[in-house]
Amino acid sequence: MSKDGNTNRSRSPKGSKEDDGESMESKLMVLWKKQIEPLMAEQNEARDKVLAEQNEVRDTAVKSLVCGLVSSEVKRLEEKMDSGFVEVHTKVDSGFVGVDKRFGTVNEALARIEQAITSNPAPAPLPSGGSLGPGASGAASAPLAAPSYAGILASPPQHPVANDVTTPSFNRRANPTKLFSNFHAREKVSKDKFTAAIVTLALEANLADSDVSILGDRLDDRYELQFLGEPRIAAVKTLQFYESLQLGRGKWKPQFVTSDDGRQIQFYIAPDKNPCQMRREILSKHLKVILEGLAISTEFFVKKTSGSIYANKRVVVSVVITGPESARLDWCHGKRIELGIDQGEVESQFGNYVVSGGPGS
Repeated sequence: MSKDGNTNRSRSPKGSKEDDGESMESKLMVLWKKQIEPLMAEQNEARDKVLAEQNEVRDTAVKSLVCGLVSSEVKRLEEKMDSGFVEVHTKVDSGFVGVDKRFGTVNEALARIEQAITSNPAPAPLPSGGSLGPGASGAASAPLAAPSYAGILASPPQHPVANDVTTPSFNRRANPTKLFSNFHAREKVSKDKFTAAIVTLALEANLADSDVSILGDRLDDRYELQFLGEPRIAAVKTLQFYESLQLGRGKWKPQFVTSDDGRQIQFYIAPDKNPCQMRREILSKHLKVILEGLAISTEFFVKKTSGSIYANKRVVVSVVITGPESARLDWCHGKRIELGIDQGEVESQFGNYVVSGGPGS
């Protein structure tokens, strides 16, 4: 006891509880690192090894299955191709045999025909007067040498001339190897600029720039497109180029050329037309104006190629060209009556336009 009579009690030093907590935590960490972590690492390693073995077994099984399927399919295709090739070779061989037989028959027939022509030559033509001439005593003149049939077949066919100096220009045959171009508002464009635009369109139509030649002045508002080559081939190229400009449903590919001053100028391309076709188009457009004045509530459309006027997708009337200075109308009377159109009034106005010599009439 102390002098004042109080009993001395032992006291723990300050902070002893915190020290005990830190010591416990450090002991747990040491225990975790020494025993628990190695055990977990061992378990993870064992699990990864098992998964790897399972994956290897599965991959081996899948590879084996795929290889088997592929091998069987390849074998089946090879057998099918082999049998197909045998069948094709058999058919080709038999076809060649048939062709040889047919050509042999044809050659024999040609030989017989040629022999018949040689052994029985045709008599020489009589003089223009129809007599055999003096001293002939009614006998035929010496026969001309008969041409061989093979020579006749080898000679080029004689095609009638479509247009010549005796063909009236009004109904002349249109040139299928030529297209015509004109510019909007009759703008003048250099030939070089226009040629570059046409070459671009030709390449888009799978044609070469050497397939077409541009004809015209160096600065003009209209040009001609002449497609080159043998006439039939050139006609095909012309059609191929012209159809490539049509997008369908009445829409056309944009046709523009850059002028020398940098402006975009639209141009139009059309096939060759004879005066009869142009007259039909002009008269049909004027007939549409006449009908619109008599049937105001109806919308009319013109099909220029046939000269027909349509309403509600039905033909109302068509222009028939009867000559360079005359034309008549071919009516669909059922549609005319349905629309309430006076036939006499239309034909009177149309006839006055044709007779009076209106623009293009």
